[in-house]
Amino acid sequence: MDKLTTSQFLSSLQKRQISIGVKDGRLQINAPAGAIDSQLHAELLRRKPELLAFLKASTSFYQPLTPRETDSGRIPQTPAQQGLWLVNHHDPGNVAYNIPEAFLIETEIDRVAIQNSINQLLARHQILRTGFFEEDGDLFQSISEEAEADVEFIDLSSFPEHERDQRLRDMIGEQARKPFDLKRPPLLRVVLFQLHQQKHALYWCIHHIVADRKSLDVLLEELIALYQAATGSEPANLPDNSLQYADYAVWSTKRMNSEAIEKQIRYWKRKLTGTPPFLELPHTHPYPKRRTSWGAALPFAIPDSLRKSLDQLGLEERATPFITFLATLALLLHLSSGAEDFCIGSPITNRTDMVTERMIGPFVNMLAFRCQLTPEHTFREILRRIRDTAIEAYDNSEVPFQKLVRALKPDRRSGRSPIFQVMLGFESYQPTTRVLRQINTNPGTARYDLTLNLIENGREITGSFEYCTDIFDESDIKNLIGKFAIVLKIAEQPDRPISSFQLDGPYSKITIDEPKAESAKY
Repeated sequence: MDKLTTSQFLSSLQKRQISIGVKDGRLQINAPAGAIDSQLHAELLRRKPELLAFLKASTSFYQPLTPRETDSGRIPQTPAQQGLWLVNHHDPGNVAYNIPEAFLIETEIDRVAIQNSINQLLARHQILRTGFFEEDGDLFQSISEEAEADVEFIDLSSFPEHERDQRLRDMIGEQARKPFDLKRPPLLRVVLFQLHQQKHALYWCIHHIVADRKSLDVLLEELIALYQAATGSEPANLPDNSLQYADYAVWSTKRMNSEAIEKQIRYWKRKLTGTPPFLELPHTHPYPKRRTSWGAALPFAIPDSLRKSLDQLGLEERATPFITFLATLALLLHLSSGAEDFCIGSPITNRTDMVTERMIGPFVNMLAFRCQLTPEHTFREILRRIRDTAIEAYDNSEVPFQKLVRALKPDRRSGRSPIFQVMLGFESYQPTTRVLRQINTNPGTARYDLTLNLIENGREITGSFEYCTDIFDESDIKNLIGKFAIVLKIAEQPDRPISSFQLDGPYSKITIDEPKAESAKY
């Protein structure tokens, strides 16, 4: 880590959801519990002078986010919101950007208190009362003074246990597949299912245009505090939120016209010029002229024996777990398709300012990682190339993906995702602060042709391949998981040319899990 430049060091922290800012000439650090160990703490102290100098001088990090000057009623949509609005505009009824969650609550519930608590959330966060519009080509958002999310109540307690559980699963799936009208806030739906007097399931779904996963964590924390205050004697004591997402939207719109952004766009044009437009993976069905958002996912677990070699190689090459798995996915795609030049997408948070840490809204941007590899490369060489590509990408990560697409002008006639069709999602280990048991809410959608989702939970890695059912069958993905197991074994011999490995082995090294009992039965 000591060999990283200041910019690269900050980017590596951002990937670990650690944000650093400057206030009154002092460093301010915001990090998940347990994210800063003794080694990183010492490194932060050592780098303190250079970090202060860099952040104060950097237009990327140090432009202060302040309240918007006027409240005209027409607030610009951020580039992330524009992209989501366009998806909905061109494909009405698309539910791939619904974010559903459900939780098991093993106690009696005060329905009036739940309703009041939800309404207090809407009162606190303007984005939850926001609608999205287009007029003469201008995309904007508008905040309603009042909006209520009526909590629907469904009583399943009279059904036999096995039938009740199935009905709950079916109803959660139906709720997750309901589209939103982006013009009509709130873009939040809440359902309380009663399973019996002492057991309930709380379901909510929010559209990605007003929130991201971090937002839902904040909202759940605040909902619990508000509900406890409503049913007890202690006040909620929620933090001030005088700055709202609309302030960020105005601030970021000004930021998009800066020379720093133009410089980054010039980098991406150089980096991505000549990249083939599409990655062709083996698939059962022909690519449809107009693909839908319907999909499925196959889960798996990575045995610790396969993880150890990859971890060791990452340490040797100064590569984070995300980068090592990015290189592994790149190798899998190369060996499966024969492609030697393609891009993989991955989300990155734009919560770079301290005041956005608890702000509700979409702060996710997509990065494209160009992967160029040949059969003569060893896995170690591929990892080094991917590592260098990733560091460059982090240094140029402020360009909104939709702005980049407009600048590159890719062929959009096919209906396929521009620049990349395969995505990697990687969640680093964080001690959970959630007090409610989460219920599986897989809505059966796919945003891209193929997505590898990995979740780090201590020493365990679980994940899934999410795939578009217009293109792939389950057998295609089972075969891909088998190949992925073999690719993970390649890390044990990182200096052999990859052309010397075969992918025709069984897929028994990575197991496809059955749903855990706590998720399967309510």
